[in-house]
Amino acid sequence: MKTFGYFLLAAAWILSLPASARQSSDTITVTGTRFTFPLVQEWIDQFRQAHPGAVFRLVSPRDPAAAHAAVHFTAQRVQHKKEQFQYTPVARYALLPVANARSGYAAKPLTVEDLRTLYFKNEGPENAPGKAIVYNRREKSCAPVTFAAFYGAAFEDIKGKQVPGDDQQLLKAVQEDSSAISFNNPGFIYDLRNRKPVHNIAVIPLDLNGNGQLEDTEDFYADLDVLIQRLETSPPAGIPIEEVVLSYDRALDKEKPVIRAWVQYIQTTGQGQLHRYGFLATHPAAATVSR
Repeated sequence: MKTFGYFLLAAAWILSLPASARQSSDTITVTGTRFTFPLVQEWIDQFRQAHPGAVFRLVSPRDPAAAHAAVHFTAQRVQHKKEQFQYTPVARYALLPVANARSGYAAKPLTVEDLRTLYFKNEGPENAPGKAIVYNRREKSCAPVTFAAFYGAAFEDIKGKQVPGDDQQLLKAVQEDSSAISFNNPGFIYDLRNRKPVHNIAVIPLDLNGNGQLEDTEDFYADLDVLIQRLETSPPAGIPIEEVVLSYDRALDKEKPVIRAWVQYIQTTGQGQLHRYGFLATHPAAATVSR
């Protein structure tokens, strides 16, 4: 009877632990840049159909479990690589300047220099179509860091109003302010079902030839699939495009071989899911695993 009491106490203690502490040692914890999560979750779900015994847990970078994650997805240039880690490009993404659909900038083609002035000097270009308030994330994260770096600037140089939360919250803030402009990735800018820009959001078109007009060859933003095709086949130099990189400790190849199998799936069959979520294919040369 006393033994049974001890058993009940032990069971109660285990159930009182946070979920992260109750995980099986076989669980693969995954974290990283949050805007990649819809795609990453799809890769997990599809992989598990053929490997039902594989257990993955996708957690926010703010979750305490992220500190001990086995796999990381990073959507900005990796500056300091760890010698023992495997780094594999698994996708690419673009960043587009966006405006509230009621803003004069919604249909105003701008040059790269115009955009640099607008976002980093907080000044409108010549013949500015009206007031613009730049919205940026409060948190220093992959998208704003990448966007700023493309223009030779830093995250702190982006002028305007800071928004708490993730990239979806940033987009929502732009939807609610008719004078707002910002930037975001196509997976959030476009409705993934009808492939059109989401409510109250318009892409600020890029003026490629500098004539102040939106030519037919410059107008490829109305449909997500048309945009992806253009970015993969003839990407304009004025649009930031960056890699999504998966990384993990190579020691896990032996300790948890399912990770290696998952990476191989992502590099092959999983590439078929990229366009669905607004991502671009990796360069052919980057699609092989290199050590």
